[in-house]
Amino acid sequence: LTKTLPNLTMKALILFALCSIISFAGCKKDDPIPEPTEQEIVTALLTAGTGTWLPKGGGGIITQGVDVTADLFKDFSIKFTAKQIITTGTTPVWLRQDTWQFKSGSSSIIIRGQDDKEITIETISETELVLALFWDETTFEGGRPRSIKGEYEFTLRK
Repeated sequence: LTKTLPNLTMKALILFALCSIISFAGCKKDDPIPEPTEQEIVTALLTAGTGTWLPKGGGGIITQGVDVTADLFKDFSIKFTAKQIITTGTTPVWLRQDTWQFKSGSSSIIIRGQDDKEITIETISETELVLALFWDETTFEGGRPRSIKGEYEFTLRK
């Protein structure tokens, strides 16, 4: 009887240790929060605050080396939501309202929904957005030939 008691105690301790190890091994840390994708980061920057960008404070709209902000984009603003673009003011190259999405595999090219035009995000931060858009139509009716066709660069601020 004295020999069995220490054996039972030892077996109980081993069994307890094994159960403890198994129960702790079954516990795992919380799943780590996944890092945001580049597209999620850019979307957050585009839509932060009101999501509205203006050609102000050193910003402007240039085509063919000429600042056309005052002539063609009077009171222009562009607002991004998670899936929409909304503009105000004068704008010959943007619709009042449109959808957008990223080009597959890219976080620096967005595609407009109604005409599939590609817009390149050249720079983006919390306060500055530089977009490039190639416009292949003349928007001056009866104006200078090729007056508006070409690359537009939008330097916008919040």
